Amino acid sequence: MKVEELVNKILKFSDPYEALEEKVIVHDQEIIVNSDRFTFKKPILIAVGKASYKMAKFFIDRMNIDGIVIVPKGSSVSLPRLKVIESTHPEISEDSIKAGYEVIRFLKDEEYDIVLFLLSGGASALMEYSTAPYEILREINEKLVKSGLSINEINVVRKHLSLIKGGKLSRYSKGPIISLIVSDVPGGDLSSVGSGPTVPDKSTVEDAKIILKRIGLEDYSKYLTETEKETKNVFNYLILDVNIVLSKLKKVVRNPIVLSGEVRGDAYSFGQNLAGIVNTSINGLGFTPPYTLLAGGEPDVKIEAKAGKGGRNGEVCLGFLKWVKKNPQYRFKLYAIATDGIDGNSEYAGCFIDNNTTIENIEYYISTHSSYEALEKIGNVIKTGYTYTNVNNIYVVELTNRIEES
Repeated sequence: MKVEELVNKILKFSDPYEALEEKVIVHDQEIIVNSDRFTFKKPILIAVGKASYKMAKFFIDRMNIDGIVIVPKGSSVSLPRLKVIESTHPEISEDSIKAGYEVIRFLKDEEYDIVLFLLSGGASALMEYSTAPYEILREINEKLVKSGLSINEINVVRKHLSLIKGGKLSRYSKGPIISLIVSDVPGGDLSSVGSGPTVPDKSTVEDAKIILKRIGLEDYSKYLTETEKETKNVFNYLILDVNIVLSKLKKVVRNPIVLSGEVRGDAYSFGQNLAGIVNTSINGLGFTPPYTLLAGGEPDVKIEAKAGKGGRNGEVCLGFLKWVKKNPQYRFKLYAIATDGIDGNSEYAGCFIDNNTTIENIEYYISTHSSYEALEKIGNVIKTGYTYTNVNNIYVVELTNRIEES
Protein backbone atom coordinates (compact mmCIF):
# COMPACT_ATOMS: atom_id res chain seq x y z
CA MET A 1 0.00 0.00 0.00
CA LYS A 2 1.28 3.50 -0.81
CA VAL A 3 2.11 5.84 2.03
CA GLU A 4 -0.57 8.39 1.12
CA GLU A 5 -3.28 5.74 0.85
CA LEU A 6 -2.40 4.18 4.21
CA VAL A 7 -2.22 7.54 5.99
CA ASN A 8 -5.61 8.58 4.60
CA LYS A 9 -7.23 5.35 5.79
CA ILE A 10 -5.74 5.67 9.28
CA LEU A 11 -6.88 9.28 9.61
CA LYS A 12 -10.36 8.39 8.38
CA PHE A 13 -10.66 5.60 10.94
CA SER A 14 -9.33 8.02 13.61
CA ASP A 15 -11.81 10.81 12.79
CA PRO A 16 -13.82 11.72 15.92
CA TYR A 17 -16.60 13.31 13.86
CA GLU A 18 -17.22 10.01 12.07
CA ALA A 19 -16.96 8.10 15.36
CA LEU A 20 -19.64 10.32 16.90
CA GLU A 21 -21.85 9.78 13.84
CA GLU A 22 -21.63 6.04 14.51
CA LYS A 23 -22.41 6.19 18.24
CA VAL A 24 -24.42 9.32 19.03
CA ILE A 25 -27.88 10.44 17.88
CA VAL A 26 -28.99 14.04 18.47
CA HIS A 27 -32.65 15.07 18.42
CA ASP A 28 -34.18 18.43 19.26
CA GLN A 29 -34.07 17.96 23.04
CA GLU A 30 -32.62 14.49 23.34
CA ILE A 31 -29.25 12.79 22.96
CA ILE A 32 -28.88 9.02 22.57
CA VAL A 33 -25.48 7.48 23.35
CA ASN A 34 -25.11 3.70 23.05
CA SER A 35 -28.89 3.38 23.51
CA ASP A 36 -28.86 5.57 26.68
CA ARG A 37 -31.26 8.51 26.36
CA PHE A 38 -30.77 11.96 27.89
CA THR A 39 -33.31 14.77 27.66
CA PHE A 40 -32.60 18.45 28.22
CA LYS A 41 -33.90 21.99 27.72
CA LYS A 42 -30.74 24.07 28.05
CA PRO A 43 -27.48 22.22 27.38
CA ILE A 44 -23.96 23.60 27.42
CA LEU A 45 -20.81 22.20 25.84
CA ILE A 46 -17.20 22.02 26.99
CA ALA A 47 -14.64 20.42 24.68
CA VAL A 48 -10.95 20.08 25.43
CA GLY A 49 -8.17 18.17 23.70
CA LYS A 50 -6.66 17.58 20.29
CA ALA A 51 -9.98 16.25 18.97
CA SER A 52 -12.09 18.99 20.55
CA TYR A 53 -12.74 20.95 17.35
CA LYS A 54 -14.20 18.04 15.38
CA MET A 55 -16.11 16.74 18.40
CA ALA A 56 -17.65 20.15 19.05
CA LYS A 57 -18.45 20.62 15.35
CA PHE A 58 -20.48 17.42 15.39
CA PHE A 59 -22.87 18.97 17.92
CA ILE A 60 -22.85 22.48 16.45
CA ASP A 61 -23.96 20.97 13.15
CA ARG A 62 -26.95 19.40 14.91
CA MET A 63 -28.11 21.69 17.72
CA ASN A 64 -28.06 25.19 19.17
CA ILE A 65 -25.66 25.18 22.10
CA ASP A 66 -23.27 27.54 23.87
CA GLY A 67 -19.93 26.50 25.23
CA ILE A 68 -16.15 26.54 25.35
CA VAL A 69 -13.70 24.70 23.10
CA ILE A 70 -10.03 24.45 24.13
CA VAL A 71 -7.64 23.62 21.28
CA PRO A 72 -3.85 23.53 20.78
CA LYS A 73 -2.21 26.77 19.67
CA GLY A 74 -2.08 27.11 15.91
CA SER A 75 -5.33 25.24 15.32
CA SER A 76 -6.88 28.39 13.80
CA VAL A 77 -10.50 27.26 14.07
CA SER A 78 -13.81 28.90 14.90
CA LEU A 79 -17.27 27.55 15.69
CA PRO A 80 -20.62 29.37 15.90
CA ARG A 81 -21.76 30.23 19.45
CA LEU A 82 -18.70 28.59 20.98
CA LYS A 83 -15.78 30.39 22.60
CA VAL A 84 -12.56 28.92 21.22
CA ILE A 85 -9.53 29.14 23.52
CA GLU A 86 -6.07 28.28 22.22
CA SER A 87 -3.75 26.75 24.79
CA THR A 88 -0.43 24.90 24.86
CA HIS A 89 0.70 21.28 24.51
CA PRO A 90 2.69 19.37 25.67
CA GLU A 91 3.95 22.07 28.03
CA ILE A 92 1.71 23.68 30.64
CA SER A 93 1.61 27.47 30.34
CA GLU A 94 -0.28 30.41 31.75
CA ASP A 95 -2.75 29.83 28.90
CA SER A 96 -3.47 26.39 30.40
CA ILE A 97 -4.29 27.98 33.75
CA LYS A 98 -6.51 30.60 32.11
CA ALA A 99 -8.35 27.88 30.19
CA GLY A 100 -8.99 25.93 33.38
CA TYR A 101 -10.28 29.05 35.11
CA GLU A 102 -12.63 29.80 32.20
CA VAL A 103 -14.11 26.31 32.38
CA ILE A 104 -14.72 26.55 36.14
CA ARG A 105 -16.26 30.03 35.79
CA PHE A 106 -18.49 28.82 32.94
CA LEU A 107 -19.78 25.87 34.98
CA LYS A 108 -20.45 28.06 38.00
CA ASP A 109 -22.06 31.06 36.24
CA GLU A 110 -24.10 29.64 33.37
CA GLU A 111 -27.66 28.35 33.56
CA TYR A 112 -28.00 24.83 32.18
CA ASP A 113 -29.57 21.45 32.84
CA ILE A 114 -26.95 19.21 31.21
CA VAL A 115 -23.26 19.40 30.26
CA LEU A 116 -21.79 17.81 27.15
CA PHE A 117 -18.14 17.28 28.04
CA LEU A 118 -16.03 16.27 25.04
CA LEU A 119 -12.62 14.99 26.08
CA SER A 120 -9.59 13.89 24.08
CA GLY A 121 -5.84 13.49 24.41
CA GLY A 122 -3.79 16.58 25.13
CA ALA A 123 -6.28 17.91 27.66
CA SER A 124 -3.86 17.42 30.56
CA ALA A 125 -1.68 20.27 29.31
CA LEU A 126 -4.35 22.36 27.57
CA MET A 127 -6.45 22.88 30.71
CA GLU A 128 -5.22 23.17 34.29
CA TYR A 129 -6.14 24.63 37.65
CA SER A 130 -4.11 23.87 40.75
CA THR A 131 -3.03 24.93 44.21
CA ALA A 132 0.59 24.67 43.06
CA PRO A 133 2.24 27.84 41.68
CA TYR A 134 2.52 28.01 37.91
CA GLU A 135 6.33 27.77 37.83
CA ILE A 136 6.25 24.59 39.92
CA LEU A 137 3.55 23.06 37.73
CA ARG A 138 5.63 23.84 34.69
CA GLU A 139 8.77 22.30 36.19
CA ILE A 140 6.97 19.12 37.22
CA ASN A 141 5.26 18.71 33.84
CA GLU A 142 8.52 19.21 31.92
CA LYS A 143 10.29 16.64 34.08
CA LEU A 144 7.40 14.18 33.68
CA VAL A 145 7.24 14.28 29.87
CA LYS A 146 11.00 13.73 29.57
CA SER A 147 11.19 11.04 32.25
CA GLY A 148 10.39 7.96 30.19
CA LEU A 149 7.43 7.22 32.49
CA SER A 150 4.27 5.78 30.95
CA ILE A 151 1.39 8.14 30.22
CA ASN A 152 -0.59 6.43 33.00
CA GLU A 153 2.15 7.17 35.55
CA ILE A 154 2.51 10.75 34.34
CA ASN A 155 -1.21 11.33 34.69
CA VAL A 156 -1.29 9.94 38.25
CA VAL A 157 0.82 12.94 39.26
CA ARG A 158 -1.12 15.37 37.11
CA LYS A 159 -4.44 14.27 38.62
CA HIS A 160 -3.28 14.80 42.19
CA LEU A 161 -1.76 18.21 41.44
CA SER A 162 -4.97 19.46 39.84
CA LEU A 163 -8.25 20.84 41.11
CA ILE A 164 -10.14 19.80 37.95
CA LYS A 165 -8.60 16.43 37.03
CA GLY A 166 -9.06 13.02 38.62
CA GLY A 167 -12.84 13.40 38.57
CA LYS A 168 -12.72 16.80 40.28
CA LEU A 169 -14.36 18.74 37.42
CA SER A 170 -17.66 17.14 38.45
CA ARG A 171 -17.54 19.15 41.68
CA TYR A 172 -18.33 22.36 39.78
CA SER A 173 -21.27 21.15 37.66
CA LYS A 174 -24.86 22.10 38.50
CA GLY A 175 -26.27 19.35 36.30
CA PRO A 176 -25.51 15.90 34.91
CA ILE A 177 -22.44 15.51 32.72
CA ILE A 178 -22.36 13.40 29.58
CA SER A 179 -18.69 12.80 28.96
CA LEU A 180 -17.76 11.57 25.47
CA ILE A 181 -14.14 10.45 25.29
CA VAL A 182 -11.65 9.92 22.48
CA SER A 183 -8.85 7.96 24.14
CA ASP A 184 -5.13 8.34 23.46
CA VAL A 185 -4.15 6.06 26.34
CA PRO A 186 -3.11 2.42 25.78
CA GLY A 187 -5.14 -0.10 27.72
CA GLY A 188 -8.50 1.66 27.80
CA ASP A 189 -8.09 3.45 31.16
CA LEU A 190 -10.50 6.37 30.73
CA SER A 191 -9.28 7.94 33.98
CA SER A 192 -5.95 8.63 32.26
CA VAL A 193 -7.36 10.41 29.20
CA GLY A 194 -6.69 14.09 29.80
CA SER A 195 -6.06 13.00 33.41
CA GLY A 196 -9.76 12.10 33.74
CA PRO A 197 -11.60 15.33 34.68
CA THR A 198 -14.93 13.46 34.97
CA VAL A 199 -13.76 9.90 35.65
CA PRO A 200 -13.34 8.33 39.12
CA ASP A 201 -9.71 7.66 39.96
CA LYS A 202 -8.27 4.64 41.78
CA SER A 203 -4.79 6.07 42.34
CA THR A 204 -3.89 7.82 45.59
CA VAL A 205 -1.77 10.67 46.84
CA GLU A 206 0.74 8.05 48.01
CA ASP A 207 1.02 6.70 44.45
CA ALA A 208 1.74 10.21 43.17
CA LYS A 209 4.35 10.77 45.91
CA ILE A 210 6.22 7.61 44.85
CA ILE A 211 6.35 8.79 41.23
CA LEU A 212 7.55 12.28 42.22
CA LYS A 213 10.28 10.67 44.29
CA ARG A 214 11.38 8.59 41.30
CA ILE A 215 12.01 11.75 39.27
CA GLY A 216 13.62 13.66 42.14
CA LEU A 217 10.72 16.01 42.91
CA GLU A 218 9.45 14.60 46.21
CA ASP A 219 9.61 18.08 47.82
CA TYR A 220 6.57 19.04 45.74
CA SER A 221 4.39 16.38 47.35
CA LYS A 222 2.85 19.06 49.56
CA TYR A 223 0.81 20.28 46.59
CA LEU A 224 -0.90 16.92 46.02
CA THR A 225 -4.60 16.53 46.81
CA GLU A 226 -6.78 13.40 46.72
CA THR A 227 -8.84 12.60 43.66
CA GLU A 228 -12.52 11.64 43.40
CA LYS A 229 -13.14 7.95 43.98
CA GLU A 230 -16.76 8.25 42.85
CA THR A 231 -18.39 10.81 40.55
CA LYS A 232 -22.12 11.35 40.88
CA ASN A 233 -24.43 12.23 38.00
CA VAL A 234 -21.63 11.70 35.45
CA PHE A 235 -21.91 9.37 32.45
CA ASN A 236 -18.63 8.51 30.73
CA TYR A 237 -18.54 6.94 27.26
CA LEU A 238 -15.64 5.79 25.12
CA ILE A 239 -16.24 7.00 21.56
CA LEU A 240 -12.96 6.15 19.85
CA ASP A 241 -9.59 4.59 20.65
CA VAL A 242 -6.68 2.84 18.97
CA ASN A 243 -8.32 -0.59 19.18
CA ILE A 244 -11.30 0.66 17.18
CA VAL A 245 -8.90 2.05 14.57
CA LEU A 246 -6.95 -1.23 14.39
CA SER A 247 -10.16 -3.25 14.00
CA LYS A 248 -11.11 -1.15 10.96
CA LEU A 249 -7.59 -1.13 9.54
CA LYS A 250 -7.52 -4.92 9.82
CA LYS A 251 -10.27 -5.11 7.20
CA VAL A 252 -8.35 -3.20 4.49
CA VAL A 253 -4.81 -4.64 4.62
CA ARG A 254 -3.37 -7.89 3.33
CA ASN A 255 -3.24 -10.86 5.73
CA PRO A 256 -3.45 -8.76 8.91
CA ILE A 257 -1.84 -9.80 12.19
CA VAL A 258 -2.68 -7.52 15.13
CA LEU A 259 0.27 -7.58 17.53
CA SER A 260 -1.02 -5.18 20.18
CA GLY A 261 -3.20 -2.19 20.84
CA GLU A 262 -1.22 -1.42 23.99
CA VAL A 263 2.33 -0.69 22.85
CA ARG A 264 4.29 0.78 25.76
CA GLY A 265 7.90 0.96 26.88
CA ASP A 266 10.95 2.26 25.06
CA ALA A 267 10.25 3.35 21.47
CA TYR A 268 13.67 2.38 20.10
CA SER A 269 13.33 -1.07 21.67
CA PHE A 270 9.91 -1.49 20.10
CA GLY A 271 11.50 -0.81 16.70
CA GLN A 272 14.12 -3.46 17.48
CA ASN A 273 11.38 -5.94 18.36
CA LEU A 274 9.50 -5.29 15.11
CA ALA A 275 12.76 -5.92 13.24
CA GLY A 276 13.17 -9.17 15.18
CA ILE A 277 9.74 -10.37 14.08
CA VAL A 278 10.58 -9.65 10.43
CA ASN A 279 13.99 -11.29 10.74
CA THR A 280 12.42 -14.40 12.24
CA SER A 281 10.03 -14.63 9.29
CA ILE A 282 12.88 -14.22 6.82
CA ASN A 283 14.66 -17.10 8.59
CA GLY A 284 11.64 -19.34 7.93
CA LEU A 285 10.18 -19.24 11.44
CA GLY A 286 7.36 -17.28 13.05
CA PHE A 287 4.75 -15.63 10.81
CA THR A 288 4.73 -16.71 7.18
CA PRO A 289 4.77 -13.89 4.61
CA PRO A 290 3.02 -12.23 2.94
CA TYR A 291 1.46 -10.47 5.94
CA THR A 292 0.77 -7.09 7.51
CA LEU A 293 1.60 -6.52 11.17
CA LEU A 294 -0.57 -3.97 12.96
CA ALA A 295 0.06 -2.34 16.32
CA GLY A 296 -0.92 0.80 18.20
CA GLY A 297 -0.06 2.58 21.40
CA GLU A 298 2.32 5.09 22.87
CA PRO A 299 5.91 4.00 23.44
CA ASP A 300 8.18 6.26 25.47
CA VAL A 301 11.39 8.20 24.87
CA LYS A 302 13.58 9.03 27.84
CA ILE A 303 15.59 12.21 27.32
CA GLU A 304 18.56 12.59 29.68
CA ALA A 305 20.57 15.21 27.80
CA LYS A 306 20.14 17.76 25.04
CA ALA A 307 18.29 16.20 22.12
CA GLY A 308 17.75 17.06 18.48
CA LYS A 309 14.60 16.89 16.38
CA GLY A 310 12.92 13.58 17.11
CA GLY A 311 9.93 11.68 18.40
CA ARG A 312 8.54 8.28 19.35
CA ASN A 313 7.91 7.20 15.78
CA GLY A 314 11.30 8.39 14.64
CA GLU A 315 12.93 6.26 17.34
CA VAL A 316 10.85 3.24 16.30
CA CYS A 317 11.95 3.68 12.68
CA LEU A 318 15.65 3.97 13.57
CA GLY A 319 15.44 0.99 15.90
CA PHE A 320 13.83 -1.04 13.13
CA LEU A 321 16.32 0.07 10.46
CA LYS A 322 19.31 -0.60 12.69
CA TRP A 323 18.34 -4.23 13.31
CA VAL A 324 16.28 -5.45 10.35
CA LYS A 325 18.00 -7.86 7.95
CA LYS A 326 17.86 -6.94 4.28
CA ASN A 327 17.33 -10.13 2.30
CA PRO A 328 16.91 -9.63 -1.48
CA GLN A 329 14.22 -12.32 -1.50
CA TYR A 330 11.89 -10.21 0.65
CA ARG A 331 10.35 -6.74 0.59
CA PHE A 332 9.49 -4.98 3.85
CA LYS A 333 7.95 -1.65 4.76
CA LEU A 334 7.43 -0.08 8.18
CA TYR A 335 5.06 2.85 8.66
CA ALA A 336 4.96 4.71 11.99
CA ILE A 337 2.20 7.30 12.17
CA ALA A 338 0.98 9.64 14.94
CA THR A 339 -2.74 10.17 14.47
CA ASP A 340 -2.53 13.70 15.89
CA GLY A 341 -0.09 14.69 13.13
CA ILE A 342 2.74 15.54 15.52
CA ASP A 343 5.56 13.24 16.58
CA GLY A 344 7.77 14.56 19.37
CA ASN A 345 9.23 18.01 18.75
CA SER A 346 9.04 17.64 14.98
CA GLU A 347 6.56 18.91 12.40
CA TYR A 348 6.04 15.37 11.15
CA ALA A 349 3.37 12.78 11.91
CA GLY A 350 5.79 9.95 11.43
CA CYS A 351 8.08 8.10 9.06
CA PHE A 352 8.62 4.97 6.98
CA ILE A 353 11.39 2.49 6.31
CA ASP A 354 11.80 0.02 3.43
CA ASN A 355 14.46 -2.15 1.78
CA ASN A 356 16.05 0.85 0.10
CA THR A 357 16.43 2.96 3.25
CA THR A 358 19.99 3.70 4.32
CA ILE A 359 21.14 6.18 6.96
CA GLU A 360 24.82 6.88 7.42
CA ASN A 361 26.05 7.41 10.98
CA ILE A 362 22.77 6.02 12.32
CA GLU A 363 24.30 5.53 15.77
CA TYR A 364 24.78 9.29 16.09
CA TYR A 365 21.10 10.00 15.38
CA ILE A 366 20.03 7.27 17.79
CA SER A 367 22.24 8.49 20.64
CA THR A 368 21.21 12.14 20.20
CA HIS A 369 17.49 11.43 19.74
CA SER A 370 17.70 13.21 16.38
CA SER A 371 15.69 10.77 14.29
CA TYR A 372 13.99 13.35 12.09
CA GLU A 373 17.22 15.14 11.31
CA ALA A 374 18.22 11.89 9.60
CA LEU A 375 14.87 10.86 8.14
CA GLU A 376 14.01 14.21 6.55
CA LYS A 377 17.34 14.20 4.71
CA ILE A 378 16.31 11.08 2.81
CA GLY A 379 12.65 12.00 2.45
CA ASN A 380 11.28 9.21 4.65
CA VAL A 381 8.96 11.47 6.62
CA ILE A 382 5.17 11.72 6.75
CA LYS A 383 3.61 15.15 7.16
CA THR A 384 -0.12 15.65 7.66
CA GLY A 385 -0.46 18.92 9.56
CA TYR A 386 -3.12 19.22 12.27
CA THR A 387 -5.53 16.28 12.15
CA TYR A 388 -7.88 17.37 14.97
CA THR A 389 -7.78 13.94 16.54
CA ASN A 390 -5.52 11.80 18.72
CA VAL A 391 -5.78 8.03 19.20
CA ASN A 392 -2.12 7.17 19.74
CA ASN A 393 0.38 5.98 17.18
CA ILE A 394 -0.26 3.33 14.54
CA TYR A 395 2.46 0.95 13.34
CA VAL A 396 2.17 -1.08 10.14
CA VAL A 397 4.76 -3.57 8.87
CA GLU A 398 4.33 -5.22 5.47
CA LEU A 399 6.46 -8.23 4.53
CA THR A 400 6.20 -9.94 1.12
CA ASN A 401 8.20 -12.59 -0.69
CA ARG A 402 9.50 -11.37 -4.05
CA ILE A 403 9.57 -14.86 -5.52
CA GLU A 404 5.88 -15.40 -4.66
CA GLU A 405 5.01 -11.99 -6.14
CA SER A 406 6.67 -12.88 -9.43
